[in-house]
Amino acid sequence: MTPGGLPAITVLIDKNDHPDWTAAAHSAHGPALGRLAIDPSPANGTPAALAHDLLYALGKRLPAGGETYGTWADSQRPAWDAVAAWILTHHIGHLIICRTDRLTTARQRQLLALRERCGIHLTLLWHRPVTPTLRTLLEETPHHIIDTLPQARIALSQTGYPLAGTGRAEQQRPPEPAHRQDDGQWITPQTPPAGMVIDRPARARCQGAPELVSTRSGAPPPRGHDPTPADVLAARLATVAHPLHATALAIHAVTGADISRLALTRGIDINETATAVKIHDSTAHHKCQVYPLPAWTRPLINAAGSHGQLKDRAPDNPLLPLITVQNGEQLTLTATGIRYRLSTAR
Repeated sequence: MTPGGLPAITVLIDKNDHPDWTAAAHSAHGPALGRLAIDPSPANGTPAALAHDLLYALGKRLPAGGETYGTWADSQRPAWDAVAAWILTHHIGHLIICRTDRLTTARQRQLLALRERCGIHLTLLWHRPVTPTLRTLLEETPHHIIDTLPQARIALSQTGYPLAGTGRAEQQRPPEPAHRQDDGQWITPQTPPAGMVIDRPARARCQGAPELVSTRSGAPPPRGHDPTPADVLAARLATVAHPLHATALAIHAVTGADISRLALTRGIDINETATAVKIHDSTAHHKCQVYPLPAWTRPLINAAGSHGQLKDRAPDNPLLPLITVQNGEQLTLTATGIRYRLSTAR
């Protein structure tokens, strides 16, 4: 570890571009073990292409939107914000990048910035002898160079340790959900039961969500017959690339809140244990309702919390900013991508 708490960058010099080095890196890929290995897409010139590669390696899928993915994914900063939030949520401690020598200097520096932002161990595979470009890239960054394959395999097996203190409580890696066949049918959420109404005293500030007894079940609260098992819905939401969109759709599935009410949700409207969410009736806050959150929503809630911290959003600010832009077009596009019917009015 460096004095600042970050692991030194590991550079693997595969000077002869031998396939065994790349195979070793691919074998090290194990998100459940905290390791992520990617082979950047060749000849992809879009500004956020490397961020897209990382999102795909994390199991996320960008919504199809004609010639573009949508405004957030086509912009570098929002795309990298999403990457950082998911890395923290999934506890990725070691990021391994193949073909680093073929990346532009700008993309190489994006990786260094991600390392500092998330506190991860970064390993770069350089498939040629050391070059002046590499020396310039790392001249002010602690690093060590490995040029033998046996040592490289040892380095690739390390997990690394993300910085502590980012995100909500109960951020341990969730267990893998039980496998359930997804027939690909559209999911139409059922009308949920009413939440617990919270009266606001006159002239009093609307408080955040109270603590509830932990909802340990993986199923949503009872709401009548629902033909779609909770694990199918959870699995689809786990592929959503934007953490705020994933959280918004999860809250919608549990509460039935339309886009305008989702936009009113503040950070403090999800309690510290992520067991309850408050849905505001309107900006008047006269009859706000609290709903229990099932266990399957928590990884998504944690991702939204990490995203908010990365963006320095205050807890009493909106948790889901920009959700209503262009009548919720981006969120609707995301919902369509996972075949989920998002109601626009309640």
